[in-house]
Amino acid sequence: MAGLGHIEHDGTLHAKLAPKDVDSAPKEELCEFFSSQKFKKATNMVSNMNPSLGRKFFKRFQDCFRTNEFSKNVDKLGILACHVSNAPDLDPDLSQKLLSELDSCDDGNPKIKQMKKRLVKAVFSNATSIRGLHMLGKSLVFLTPSDLSNISKADLKDIITNLGSSVQWTRAQMRAIGKKLQDKKCNKRMSGKDLLALRSVAEGLPRCAFKHVKEILNDTEGMKNIAQRMRNGQRMAMLQELLGDVAPSLLVPKLSGPLLGSLPLNRLVEANFVSLDQVENKTWSRSQAAFLAKKILNGNKFWYRVKKLRSVMQGITCEMIDDVSDSDAGNMGQAVTEDPQWLSKCQAGCAARKLFASLEKERADYFKTITEEEMKTISTCLLLRLPPSKVKDLPDSVCPTLLDKIEEADLSSLPQRSPSRPAFTERALRCLANGTDLSMLTEEDVSRLGPFLCELSPAQLKPMRGPLMAPEVLKSSLRAMASCQQIPRRNVADLVQLVNETFGDPSNWSPETMEELGALVLLDDNKISTLPNKPWLKDVLYFLKSKLKHTSKALGKKIFDLTTTTSNAARKKRAAEQVTAEVIEELGMNNVYWPVKQLDGMSDQTFLATVETLGDVPDYNADQLAVLKSKTDKNLGPEITESEVKQLGCLTRGFSSEELETLPLSLETLEETANCGWNESQMESVWKGASKYNNLTAKQLKAADMVMLSRFICGLDSTEIRQLTIDTFKDAVGSVGSVACSYNKLQELKRLAVSAFGNPISWDEAQVSELGNIAAGLDATEFASLNSSVFSFISKPGIALIPPRIFASLNVDQLLSLGPDNAAMVTSGQQAEMTDEQLAALERAATGSIDQEQRTDHSGAPSMRVEGISAFMMPLLFLLMGLLLL
Repeated sequence: MAGLGHIEHDGTLHAKLAPKDVDSAPKEELCEFFSSQKFKKATNMVSNMNPSLGRKFFKRFQDCFRTNEFSKNVDKLGILACHVSNAPDLDPDLSQKLLSELDSCDDGNPKIKQMKKRLVKAVFSNATSIRGLHMLGKSLVFLTPSDLSNISKADLKDIITNLGSSVQWTRAQMRAIGKKLQDKKCNKRMSGKDLLALRSVAEGLPRCAFKHVKEILNDTEGMKNIAQRMRNGQRMAMLQELLGDVAPSLLVPKLSGPLLGSLPLNRLVEANFVSLDQVENKTWSRSQAAFLAKKILNGNKFWYRVKKLRSVMQGITCEMIDDVSDSDAGNMGQAVTEDPQWLSKCQAGCAARKLFASLEKERADYFKTITEEEMKTISTCLLLRLPPSKVKDLPDSVCPTLLDKIEEADLSSLPQRSPSRPAFTERALRCLANGTDLSMLTEEDVSRLGPFLCELSPAQLKPMRGPLMAPEVLKSSLRAMASCQQIPRRNVADLVQLVNETFGDPSNWSPETMEELGALVLLDDNKISTLPNKPWLKDVLYFLKSKLKHTSKALGKKIFDLTTTTSNAARKKRAAEQVTAEVIEELGMNNVYWPVKQLDGMSDQTFLATVETLGDVPDYNADQLAVLKSKTDKNLGPEITESEVKQLGCLTRGFSSEELETLPLSLETLEETANCGWNESQMESVWKGASKYNNLTAKQLKAADMVMLSRFICGLDSTEIRQLTIDTFKDAVGSVGSVACSYNKLQELKRLAVSAFGNPISWDEAQVSELGNIAAGLDATEFASLNSSVFSFISKPGIALIPPRIFASLNVDQLLSLGPDNAAMVTSGQQAEMTDEQLAALERAATGSIDQEQRTDHSGAPSMRVEGISAFMMPLLFLLMGLLLL
């Protein structure tokens, strides 16, 4: 068909089909194509279609049918259903058909969610029987909590059982379902079989619902599925229930997944495992892995058992790696990288150091004279840690193998600031360009850089001097870089400027260009704010956002502006009218950007309809909270119920200390609202309120209670922390250690940890990992007593919690042992207290530098700031060196 030549003979759509192809297709033939089964087959083979192409296709589809005919043909839409802008009002039967077409659409775009909700409402209004409800299938997730409460208990249980794990219910829905199916005090017995049937809504069930979990203990997969849908406190409650009846040695083999990962370290010690067969093929937490690695392997040729080890690899220490004999280093290097997801940056660096040292004992100039066969035997994961000087000296004869390895490389385990990154990038360019003549590079050459394409600096893409890349090669390189998940921060500003120079100002881009290159623009917050408020932009931003691992506040603000901006001048003057229930539901977390004046103008009806959505936002400012608090007082006060407190969520942060102490706060509510940005004074008030409401004292807290307190354990005073039961604390410490309290509170928790686990001088990697942030409560003397090997096992968030004066007491060996991830968490305040020698050690840890040439002598170690500048300038220095060789 003319214009649609990108449709293959088997009916599938070619990836390069563009809007212009759809434009050029004759209407008569295109309409015939839409009406045929071939179109549905073609589009169903496409998992995702760019918004611009989808809109164009959908418009042509609409043009083929009159309004009433279009409605009758919604079942032919296929993936085009994801690009319906305004679905007409449909009767329940047609609504059901369109819902089916929307099944494969990405719910990341709120427009799709809103459409599904509207269609579900139409179908639900007519679903008078259980059969009608079953027809909704996974779309039941778009019913409101109120709708779910109105379904009979028997029908609701039947529906949830049949849907199984295919539905991701919201917290509010699970609460509504849990309340309907099981009262808070569990007056009606819930069997293990019932638990399995209701696993998808486990989070909404009260703790007492897990009383009979032992009945399904032998159903390992079922237990795993239930635990995946539970809060941490519920998992601990389930474990405590099981441990009350079953010995750890019998229980642990039956556990898997998140339930196993929640098992306290001291209970694993009680299980007394002695052989690898008892622990293989399970997913252990890091603290559990560290314990098992030392107890069962004890460094005894662990690399031979890697395939059985799997997650236990997390617990292998650098000391174990260093103890490997030179003759075994090659086998070790291959083995530890067979399952790299369990290998940390620190472990990979240690394995590489050991391997390279052993190879250079065989031949001093090993990497200068390395052969292709020798290079093939080195895993890519470890090769990437080759020091820059040795990367530069790699012979040209190994370029084919080197490029193969670079093309397949996974850079996620290589430190962001590793000097090996620019070194390998430069060496790969030399391999491709036979020196430094970038003008000779083709698009195929550049594609061979693999993930190292993301490392290219703008100066390498378009140098100020010397030969330039061909214009089309530069353009294709930038297009490819738009798919990079991580681009060095130092390159961002110049890269966005280069994109601007090459493709023009983003303000003037077409939808197609924005889809193709917009991910690069989203790296620059200032550029995001200047993007024009064009009708198509919001869909494109949602499309780009779905492909990104990290998004900025600037993107959230832009989406907010696009959502709340209207072309109607009269409505602009009446800004408060923009705060509608539909807009609030669409914005989700972006509701944080509402101006106070507009929040104040929100109607009471809208507030009540959207209070749970508003309550999910954790970071309102004080003025916004004050306005929302007044709405709460007006609509829910003065006597707020426990159920209403759960609905309010993070909005309770706007209550005064006195009010917080009188709220009906269940422990479940505390766990759900722990991450709402509370300060310590508020946490103290919340704990006082919860302890009164639940009639609990610190001494009475069980392990599950401590876990459910989450961050609010920081609200206990010093006396109360000392009253916590030691054995109970040992069970809960893995969860307690994940919270961030003030240093004073961490000191109190540390004292409790000393009572539970002994003097810090005896703490091993497993215990330090289990204690998490509590280790940040150590004093200078206690830190000095810690073995260097445990420092890479300190929790990453815990590093920043160590006071600067105490962090500055760490010695060079301890700083070097932090590893790249922990070293990257050191704050500028901590650095300010450190000596030049300490800063040099910290820099080596952060960059993962393993070569001796990077050691600095004591007389003039460069500061962290100088080293940072050096890392920043390195790509440019490589380029200048290359130009001098021309």
